Amino acid sequence: MDKNMDKKKLKAPSVCFDLPDNYEELCRVDLQKDGSLAVLVNILALVIFLAGGVIGHQFVPIHTFYSMSDGMLLYFVRLAAACAGVVLYVFLHESVHGIFIKHYSGRKAQYGFTGLYAYAGSEAYFNKRQYLVIALAPIVIWGIVLTVFLIYVPESWFWAVYFIQLINLSGAAGDLYVVWKFSGMRRDILIRDSGTDMTVYAPVQEADIGQGSR
Repeated sequence: MDKNMDKKKLKAPSVCFDLPDNYEELCRVDLQKDGSLAVLVNILALVIFLAGGVIGHQFVPIHTFYSMSDGMLLYFVRLAAACAGVVLYVFLHESVHGIFIKHYSGRKAQYGFTGLYAYAGSEAYFNKRQYLVIALAPIVIWGIVLTVFLIYVPESWFWAVYFIQLINLSGAAGDLYVVWKFSGMRRDILIRDSGTDMTVYAPVQEADIGQGSR
């Protein structure tokens, strides 16, 4: 195949459960086994969380969250609601991944927990566009929902909701990383995400193209 072929003409097959014969592994992302990458993603998550906290403080001072001016009972209610909201969000986040996995593959996602994070995976091979949608769906959908809540909740409840938004943004650091990494790759790649690692495949004769500098 001519290496100067217009990449716009390249197109990966639709979602499948058997890897096409002309595809081979291009690269793999495994946050469990790649310690340096795991550290990088965690640093990214921390930066997003702190930066988001600074931004939120500009709108509503953080002391409004732990203020007891409206009573100790309401303070503990807000605290409990924020903690419960974070736990619930983890399930909702993975559920959205699962919904889009089911939408594209026709099969239910496989859910699990590694001890460090929850995940939704699949045995399917998704094309690039499908996988990017699956990866970004939770942060976009819940980001919009939580923003609407932030607009209408009383000021004293702002940080109870905004803390969940910070988890939404920072907790998606891994998703954002793979979106950044995979978005620069060729159009016809296939991606299999087991939930704990992601493997990218490309046509055999072109497997050395598209890795780029990432």
